[in-house]
Amino acid sequence: MASQVSPGVVIKERDLSNAVIVGDSQITAAIASTFAKGPINEVTSIANERELIDVFGTPSGTGTATEDWLVASEFLAYGGRLAVVRVAGSGAANANTGGNSNLIDNESDFEAGATGSDAEFIARSAGAAGNNLRVVVVDRGADQIVQIAGHSLSAGDAYTDPAGAAHTVVQDLGTDFFSVTNDTATAVAVGGSGAAEVLSVQPWYNNTSIAATGLKLSAIGPRPGTTAFATEAHLKKDEVHVAVIDESTNTVVERFTFLSKLSDAKSPEGASLFYRDVINAQSKFIYSGATRTSGLTAAGNAWGNTAASYAATAAAPETMKLTAGAADSLTYDGDLLEDGADGSAYTTSEVTTGYNLFLDTEQVDIDFVLMGGSMSSEANTKTKAQAVIGVATSRMDCVAFISPDKSNQIGTAGALTPTAQKDNTIAYFDTMPSTSFAVYDSGLKYTYDRFNDRYLYLPCNGDVAGLCVRTSAIIDDWISPAGLNRGGLRNAVKLAFNPGKAARDELYQARVNPIVTLPGAGTLLFGDKTGLASPSAFDRINVRRLFLNIESRVRRLAEGVLFEQNDVTTRSGFAGTVNSYLSEIQARRGLTDYLVVCDESNNTPDVVDRNEFVAELYLKPTRSINYVTVTLTATRTGVAFSEVIGR
Repeated sequence: MASQVSPGVVIKERDLSNAVIVGDSQITAAIASTFAKGPINEVTSIANERELIDVFGTPSGTGTATEDWLVASEFLAYGGRLAVVRVAGSGAANANTGGNSNLIDNESDFEAGATGSDAEFIARSAGAAGNNLRVVVVDRGADQIVQIAGHSLSAGDAYTDPAGAAHTVVQDLGTDFFSVTNDTATAVAVGGSGAAEVLSVQPWYNNTSIAATGLKLSAIGPRPGTTAFATEAHLKKDEVHVAVIDESTNTVVERFTFLSKLSDAKSPEGASLFYRDVINAQSKFIYSGATRTSGLTAAGNAWGNTAASYAATAAAPETMKLTAGAADSLTYDGDLLEDGADGSAYTTSEVTTGYNLFLDTEQVDIDFVLMGGSMSSEANTKTKAQAVIGVATSRMDCVAFISPDKSNQIGTAGALTPTAQKDNTIAYFDTMPSTSFAVYDSGLKYTYDRFNDRYLYLPCNGDVAGLCVRTSAIIDDWISPAGLNRGGLRNAVKLAFNPGKAARDELYQARVNPIVTLPGAGTLLFGDKTGLASPSAFDRINVRRLFLNIESRVRRLAEGVLFEQNDVTTRSGFAGTVNSYLSEIQARRGLTDYLVVCDESNNTPDVVDRNEFVAELYLKPTRSINYVTVTLTATRTGVAFSEVIGR
């Protein structure tokens, strides 16, 4: 290190490329459940509660799905991320304009031609919430709204104004009013006399409302016109706007403006302008299924054609129109999506299928798996818990967090005694497998559900996983998340079961981490055991997470030596990098000692000839303190301490 006698600047380099990677923003927990909306049978990454609401909606009513949502939300409040799978209960369906009652799981399902994709518009998310969506499609439409007292004109009629100019009637708008397109350059003007007197004229687009909502077309965007692409092909009026209106709030939630009816239309930058392509690529609310076929002036004007199919020339340009036939009316009122259904509550089979989507370690990166809420019976909750544990034990790179069933601690016919609560909880976890890849807790906390304005008992598996996230964020993965310093739970009004010392002793012997409320300390996680039944270094959360951290880093380093030369250079480079990493962990109190062996002693000629590479890591993990003994000894004033304790 350079020393300085007088003022100056010293530039130093420090290699942190092997530094320990921890932090709440990188820790991901997995959960599967039914939700109000969102993609089905697809893993979706969620960073915070706001994103959880935007993608999957808010919880409503009572039941397992609401508890699952709130457990996920509680976990996010501690930090980290979620990997979420939405499962569909029986009867779930996407709202649509085609009269279908079919389910489209996700975008991949739609692109594969899922049943129901033949409707013109389909809600992206299955569920009844899609029935609130209205899709409005509008092109340039009529030019003017004309008022003549007692007119008898209908759509498709020819109208000659008092000045002798010809126009085509687009729609009878009710008493005295009708809309027209100006087939000549001359617009209708106020004037005339007698039965042909024009009482008023106003622009059609800016004075036309979406009848079902009262919103003006101008709320979607300026009046559509002609794209540059169509102009070059000698076509006119191909532009179209598409808007999605949520009728529950009467607001435009999504709009796509200045798109084209031409399937090959491109922007100046080369991006597709075809309305179906843009909607399917960008919309968060709808799919565009079948191309529009109704309300067109002629077969040659069908949407989805290429520009070349019109054979238009500079001398004979062609106009594309949305409607005009006598039986047609403009579609600017839009189409309300219908037949969306939430489906029934998920079954154990359905939720197991959802959790199984997390099994692929190469496709999905997770650290924790959350059980979520209790199901309709203890037996079903156990099946769900087994599926959650199965993900962790199969992957062997994450930890499952499991809470008791509600019936273990909350009686249906009255309050259970603390003894019954303890015995029920222990009996429930006795059926769970012995594994270091699971953590069992005793907690059901009473908390406020702001979405449904009520208090409810909520399983604490999201909180316990959240404490691990918070511990990683403020210290390191290999520090225990329990106790007074780091084990405080959020948003706990009280516990359904607050075990005393004797009950905690029994719970801990049964691999269950007690959650307790202590006077002056709040509600705490008061244990750091994994679900491993036999004595082992891996029966503590901090040791299990230490090894998962090291295994993750070593796996990435090992992937880097694949297909390299199996010689002393590769082996020493690998060993040096691992030693550097373990040294950092030791300095941060994760290990008391370690040894890395990766040389010719374990990479013998036979091993090398088999195209294998061998490295061995010997680790001494730092243990957490679970039992404290403090002895106070009183002595006579004249006694020297050296006489009492031999020092």
